[in-house]
Amino acid sequence: MTDKTILILGGDNRSLYLGEYLEKQHYRVCYYAFNQADCYENLTDAVNDADFIILPLPLTRDRVTLNASLYDGTVTLSDIYALSVSGKMFFGGQIPQSFCEEIDARGGEWCDYMLLDELAIYNAIPTAEGVVKVLTEELPITIHGMKCAVTGYGRVGKVLAQTLKSLGADVTVFARKQKNFADAFTKGITPKEFKELSSEYQDFDALINTVPQRVLGEKELDNINPECVLIEIASAPFGMDFQAAKERAFNVIKAGSLPGKVAPKSAGEIIGRSILPIIRARGSTD
Repeated sequence: MTDKTILILGGDNRSLYLGEYLEKQHYRVCYYAFNQADCYENLTDAVNDADFIILPLPLTRDRVTLNASLYDGTVTLSDIYALSVSGKMFFGGQIPQSFCEEIDARGGEWCDYMLLDELAIYNAIPTAEGVVKVLTEELPITIHGMKCAVTGYGRVGKVLAQTLKSLGADVTVFARKQKNFADAFTKGITPKEFKELSSEYQDFDALINTVPQRVLGEKELDNINPECVLIEIASAPFGMDFQAAKERAFNVIKAGSLPGKVAPKSAGEIIGRSILPIIRARGSTD
């Protein structure tokens, strides 16, 4: 057991599994803002006793209160600011800039684990499996033989396209880089340029967007088979014009945070594996 204490502060089942993972790595783990875990009764005591504080993903849904779906009470972000956080290290997902500034001003440190490359790579697997679940639930046909499009061929897009291909889908990816065209082609995946979305008719059963910026506007939507199911898995500001899609009567499914929904234990362990090197490095210098 190390002499460092980690506080899991709010969150969902991912956070509880994250705590279990860190305990197995011989850290003392404590909790606050959960109903079903042995928790501190006082936020001040919980933070004072901790060396590292791990906040949820997303950290907040309204920029006022902490995201704590397994807690009957409420923790505001200002409650956290009011504490002595000097020398404390905060981890969280999708941390608002205002929160970072408040922690900086009080002498604390922070890390948005959603910006860590390793987490994005690990998360691509449960995300792809989550999309498979959505497709099997929402479409009346098998994935085998399904005509699927994936917009974006980054970490998530690449794993998703390969997963769908392995299940027998006819997969097309829309990308920008020539190396991605070559990579897709060698895997039996049809590569296309993004501009083809607005210049040619696209006949797909399902289109999954992985790009967190507008790639499917009015022009592009006008060229897509109206029976195509549109699945958005990117984060804000998203890749689809939802209003334009609604006006065209598309079936749009917002499927964000898939790892936490379909595989919370894996998702919690992924966060743990991603931040543990930082915790160990920081702990060795204190």
